[in-house]
Amino acid sequence: MARPCTMDANNQTTNHPPTKTWLGVPLAPGISRNNFATYLFAVFISSGYAGALSVLQPGLLHVMGIAQETQAMVTGYLGAMQELVFILLLGTAGALSDRIGRRPVYVFGLALTGIGFALYPHAGSIAQLVAFRLLVAVGSAAMIGMMVTVVADYASESSRGRANGMQAMAATLGAFIPPILASLPRVFSGQGMDELTAQQSTFAVAGALGLVAALVALAGLAPRVAQTATKARESLARTLIGGLKAARDPQTALSYGAAFISRGDLAVTGAFISLWLVQYGTRELGLTASEAMFQLAVPRVLATVAGALLGSVMMGLIADRTTRVTAVAMASGLAAIVYGAVFLIHDPTADWVIALLFVMGIAEISAFVSSQALVGQQAPEAYRGATIGFFGVAGAFGILLGTSGGGVLFAKVSPSAPFVLFGVLNFAVCVWSLWLRKHLSIQSAADKPSSISAIATSQ
Repeated sequence: MARPCTMDANNQTTNHPPTKTWLGVPLAPGISRNNFATYLFAVFISSGYAGALSVLQPGLLHVMGIAQETQAMVTGYLGAMQELVFILLLGTAGALSDRIGRRPVYVFGLALTGIGFALYPHAGSIAQLVAFRLLVAVGSAAMIGMMVTVVADYASESSRGRANGMQAMAATLGAFIPPILASLPRVFSGQGMDELTAQQSTFAVAGALGLVAALVALAGLAPRVAQTATKARESLARTLIGGLKAARDPQTALSYGAAFISRGDLAVTGAFISLWLVQYGTRELGLTASEAMFQLAVPRVLATVAGALLGSVMMGLIADRTTRVTAVAMASGLAAIVYGAVFLIHDPTADWVIALLFVMGIAEISAFVSSQALVGQQAPEAYRGATIGFFGVAGAFGILLGTSGGGVLFAKVSPSAPFVLFGVLNFAVCVWSLWLRKHLSIQSAADKPSSISAIATSQ
């Protein structure tokens, strides 16, 4: 196949390598199919880590002999500490990647997270548990920051939505890793291990996933994506400031708002759907907690996951066929309707709730994909890592509100209250998106006569 030719400034013919594609998605110049496939594998493992501790930690706390009345407090404290680390370090991780490249930061994040998991069940006290959780949190900040940033580097502008849709699909599939890991303690116990050793073996397997993914990322990610020459000479502080200043762009600011609600959406769904169903099953239907989890929660969580898989493909295509601001408006509008409709649920086991949760999966992943496509489009190349790092910080605040504030609303108001709150927040972002869309249209229309006049004058 012949390479496309163009004329340079001296009217000399130059050859450029053809743009590579991966499953029909055009990649950015210099990115190979192997680079993108490696990235999706890293996303798969990274996403699995995101929910692993919430599934594995309760059993570990019990085996450690921590009193039941203390377990909830310890769980909340450790979760809040991790989100605080994210808020403090996501921007820094992004800015650092602008200077030294994405690959070393991603490899570091995967490896440190894996080491933290392997050490976690060896804690002999709550203080040691906190120390090991800090290792996981620091590694996760680097890992999750690069999970969002690398796709912005690897996708061409025309395929940014589809690339983010593929990333979201890999992340959704990664959500199956925690329940698989959660089944291992029983397997190891059945082989004659005591409970603590079974937990330690399970966490060792989880830690090995991160170390394997780090080696794969080291071998398969692009060494360094082409970036501007001037920013490499800037200090880390100036790179961070550059990322902060990027928020002055209205579309970047909208992407931060969309990150806040999309991450909060995911947190609320993950934290409270199963809890609501287990509480209802034990209180109203006389089921045991394990029966309620298996009979009620699992089918409905799977419906949400199925919706997310479909939504990641749909919104990826939509975001490439319309403006990214319009995509955010559509996603947040759908989420506003779906999350607001949870107010109508009186019996969470009703058949129609499964359909609602399927649509909820579409809505939450659509908000996730559209917000990432928008920030990837708007982030200045010189400060892309820092800008997307602060995008992650906005998402961390959304998770904090969803889990901590949502927990209070769940307990004090009603189980539907956290969902209604994020329905209102999604509606606010939808209105913001529609206003900005109209403003950009007016601005574009005003610019056209000026451009035509300039051409006529030059002629």
